[in-house]
Amino acid sequence: MKDMFQENLKNLTKQYSQKYIADKTNFSQSSINNYLSKSSEPSIQFLIALKDAFGINVDDFLFSEFVIEVQASYDKYIGNYIIFYYNNDSYKGEVHTNLKNTLNYGVLSIFKEREFDKEVVVLATFMKDRVNALNILKSCNSAKSPKDIAEIYSKTGNIYKGNIDICEQSIFFELKNKDNCDQSYIILNNPPTKSNYVGGVGTVNSISRGREHNPCIQFIIMSKKLLDVPDGQLYDCLKFDDYNVNLNDSIKDVIDLFKRLYVEKNEISVELTDNQKQAIVRNKLEYHLNEVLEANSFRFAKVSNREDDAIYKLIKEGIDV
Repeated sequence: MKDMFQENLKNLTKQYSQKYIADKTNFSQSSINNYLSKSSEPSIQFLIALKDAFGINVDDFLFSEFVIEVQASYDKYIGNYIIFYYNNDSYKGEVHTNLKNTLNYGVLSIFKEREFDKEVVVLATFMKDRVNALNILKSCNSAKSPKDIAEIYSKTGNIYKGNIDICEQSIFFELKNKDNCDQSYIILNNPPTKSNYVGGVGTVNSISRGREHNPCIQFIIMSKKLLDVPDGQLYDCLKFDDYNVNLNDSIKDVIDLFKRLYVEKNEISVELTDNQKQAIVRNKLEYHLNEVLEANSFRFAKVSNREDDAIYKLIKEGIDV
């Protein structure tokens, strides 16, 4: 009995530290260490405390191999982030202005309501004003308690509440604003490191806020630091048009046509006027251009490791707020 208990307790300490188990059960670390080293038998009070703290079945823990479900740890993601994304007010992406006022901003916070909680709270707010976003981020970074952070968001009048979920490759945020009946779903790459998360580039699926409230998907940047780079550089990071097209077949077809019309002597090249030849070449070019665009553009866009690495470097060089 004691050997199986010790093995199961050892497995529990692989997921949680001895200090964490001690805090959750109100037993000292030395007591837990004695149980692990077989220096003393576990007390009934300790077994009950384990049951209450971790939801274990005492009989299973004492007499059989106890399978402990590994729970995700969100500790490395805790913090306050500034968000950059495109203004999506325009109808179907029709922008009738230059770069001015194209970026929108947001702030997102991940925190625990109590120190030893496993779960975290996610709050966010979105706006068009960069200065306002920075002020909120500074206030959250200066907050002394989770209650203070919640109070900061409550004053924005546009608060999103949600949760975070993670897997080996990705980070997922599901955010809801009940007042506006609005939801937002953010997906970012999950870097393969134990270091604290500082941000990255991902996608967000939300509702556009322009003339028509329609589903909208776009790139989004999330960072613990202010990115000290020109807006134009951020625009490039958020564009959906980085695709690679093979034009070899189209180029060959256009060259063959050009040869038949202007180089080779045949009935067609002799009889056609220059204007007619130009019209034929123009139609051929338009045909291939439309074909290439329809086949390759605007179907999907991926956040590559190259783009994620570029944003990571910008964040590391950013300004602490």
